[in-house]
Amino acid sequence: MRSIGHRHIQTLKSLDGGAGLFDRGEWECDIDGPNPDLARLAGTPVAELQIRQVEPVIRSEVDRTTCRVDQAGSELEFDLDRGIMTAAQHEMPVSELELELINGQPRAAIELARRIGSEIPVKLSVMSKAERGFALADGKLSRPSKAPPVLLDRGMSVAEGFETIVAACLRHFRLNEPLVLDSRNVEGLHQARVAMRRLRSALALFRRAVCDRECEQIEDELSWFTAKRGDARNLDVYLERNLTRDQRLFLEEQREKAYDLAIAAMESARFRQLMLDLVGWAAAGQWRGKSCATQALAPFMNRRIDRLWSKISDSDDVAELDDDHRHHLRIRMKKLRYALEFAQALHKRKPRRRKKFIKAVKDLQESLGDLHDIVIARSLVTLNSWLAAPGSSARRERRLVRDADRAMHRLSKLGPYWA
Repeated sequence: MRSIGHRHIQTLKSLDGGAGLFDRGEWECDIDGPNPDLARLAGTPVAELQIRQVEPVIRSEVDRTTCRVDQAGSELEFDLDRGIMTAAQHEMPVSELELELINGQPRAAIELARRIGSEIPVKLSVMSKAERGFALADGKLSRPSKAPPVLLDRGMSVAEGFETIVAACLRHFRLNEPLVLDSRNVEGLHQARVAMRRLRSALALFRRAVCDRECEQIEDELSWFTAKRGDARNLDVYLERNLTRDQRLFLEEQREKAYDLAIAAMESARFRQLMLDLVGWAAAGQWRGKSCATQALAPFMNRRIDRLWSKISDSDDVAELDDDHRHHLRIRMKKLRYALEFAQALHKRKPRRRKKFIKAVKDLQESLGDLHDIVIARSLVTLNSWLAAPGSSARRERRLVRDADRAMHRLSKLGPYWA
């Protein structure tokens, strides 16, 4: 419900996005007063719910400044909102700029966003005001967020599917980024890293369709950003060990320095520009004109997943691999797991087999991840010889290798359920 002067507007919006960050369903009408007119919900997706009563959850008081501009022959509208939002006795500031394409080419909105971002430290928003309000009421803004489901369907093209996956990855990252910036939340950093890994995996999965000069530039920038955050996570993992007071104080000091570097990268103009470039490229890049990008999504993804699986199914026993080869296998497992999570909505057949396969993938990835953590711990001790040695981990390593071999055997027995 919005009141603008003497005008009252009732709007129903969907919370889930469409094929991208910015597509949301919206049903709007003028009504006679400030209270909801539930009869006007007829003809909307919630009509079948037969809603009889609603209660206010969020209240916002916002000053909006609106103007229209011409950008390369396209007409766009600016809406600048400044104010306060309250929910469940909590409040948060509202400070956002919305760009809406009235007519013309979507590229015009992207170029204008880039121009704004080059002069003003704006960040990409992935939540509507309503979503932020509900999260504020539920206390979710202060909790880490895991990866959201990816809303693919079999009618999508490769381009539509890729844009949807990129949007889900960026949403995952942006929901966790504030926790790192505001409180150096350990799980928030972990989830932010997972979001970036998923994004880079998506680029690799769709490389045949999306690769162009702009894609290569974006991959280079993502590599730079990833390198700025690795040490902080490694130190978080090592600090979970039993350490002496002096050792813990030393590592916590190193951790703070590592978080300083990670936060500086997140707050940098370079990273903000990367996010805008990524969204613009995914939504309107020249790659979308390739014949491959217009193909059906499901067979394309299945072929790419087959390729990932072939590299894993041909691997030697985990016990026969050295640390480097286990690390490479772990990376392949991550890529396979993320690809299967991206494509989950496309693989509705054989649900029991799919569930068992993904469980085995997770088990194998977890065992390989724990083995990798042991290797990282050894490297930290090598660099700082006075730290506690990783301890008597030979027995644990043998158990992890055995668990990984068992998970690999289960995967081979189940075979590719998506075929």
